[in-house]
Amino acid sequence: MKKFLLLPLLVLGIVTAAEAEVTRAETMQGLVQGLNTIQKGIMYNNGDIVKQGVDAIKKNAKNIDSFDIEDDKTNSFKAKRFAETEAKALAKLADEIEIGFSKHDKNRVLDTYRRMQNQCINCHKIIRKW
Repeated sequence: MKKFLLLPLLVLGIVTAAEAEVTRAETMQGLVQGLNTIQKGIMYNNGDIVKQGVDAIKKNAKNIDSFDIEDDKTNSFKAKRFAETEAKALAKLADEIEIGFSKHDKNRVLDTYRRMQNQCINCHKIIRKW
C-alpha cells in the first residue's frame, strides 16, 4: 500500500525536475533571442524590433532568479543573490537600450548592447566555469 502512495510522489518529483530544466533552457534561449532581436532592430534602425527584443530580455530576465545554481557548500558564494542581481542588471540595460534608441543616440545603444553581452558572458564564466 505504501508503495502505491510513494509512486505518484516520485513521478511528480521527476516531472517537476524535468520542467525546471526545460524552463532554464527556454529562459536562456529567450535571452539569446532577445539579444538577436535587439541587434536586428539596430541593424534595420527599427524601434519596434528593438522594443520586442527589450521586452524579451526583460521577460526572460525575471526567470533568472529561480535558477538553482550549484556551488561549493564551503564557498561563500550567494547564488540566489547573484542571480537576482544579474536579472536586475539585464533589465536595466534593456531599458537603457530602449531609451537610447528612442533618443536616436546610436552610440549609447551600441555601448549598452555591448555591456549587456559582457554581462551575459561574465555570468557564464562564473556559473558555467568558462
